[in-house]
Amino acid sequence: MDFSPQVFTQTLAKRLVFALPLLAQPLDATATELAQMSSQAHVQPSQLTIFKQNLGLHFPANWRLAYSEQRGDMFSAEFVPAQQLLAHWSSLYCVQGFKGMAQRIDPEAFLDGFAEQYRHTCEGEMQYQKLGASELGGKASYSAMLTCDKMPQTHRGEQGIDKPVGEIGHYTVIAGKEDLFLLHQSARGEALLSLTSLKIAPPVERIADMSGLR
Repeated sequence: MDFSPQVFTQTLAKRLVFALPLLAQPLDATATELAQMSSQAHVQPSQLTIFKQNLGLHFPANWRLAYSEQRGDMFSAEFVPAQQLLAHWSSLYCVQGFKGMAQRIDPEAFLDGFAEQYRHTCEGEMQYQKLGASELGGKASYSAMLTCDKMPQTHRGEQGIDKPVGEIGHYTVIAGKEDLFLLHQSARGEALLSLTSLKIAPPVERIADMSGLR
């Protein structure tokens, strides 16, 4: 696989846009639901195995793992509220892993490249707000916010969901010794709320145990 930043970010952006739908009915949830996740008392554990490494997460009981796949050197898992479609979600939590990438690009440069592809996907105004570097469990990380006021819906052309919507997401990249891990929480809605009026909880708040990530 070509691990150049340009090819990598293009592949990643396409994966986020063209997630497969599941046979569920859409839920009338608001964009603020994701921001309220950390305050909900009833949670369920979930453990992901990414390249033989374990990541423990916790979610409200009404969330589910909607998609999980490892394809070559890329891993992806997506969580949504139980009754939502991957083709039409208002709240999404995504974990992605990229084998060997930590030795090729640092977390900030990774997000810079991803943001550029996000800009090309966005059909309206896009904002990229860097939140800075930090250390998580002894591992380097970098976080940023991305927003788009006209993001094309997944599987455009399906009845009732072919209109672009606003999207806001909180992204964190974690560097292991060899692999990179991208975690993000995102919300979508008919009208995008500004960064000052919509608070998205950092994706690291969903981590229950990252000691298994090398």
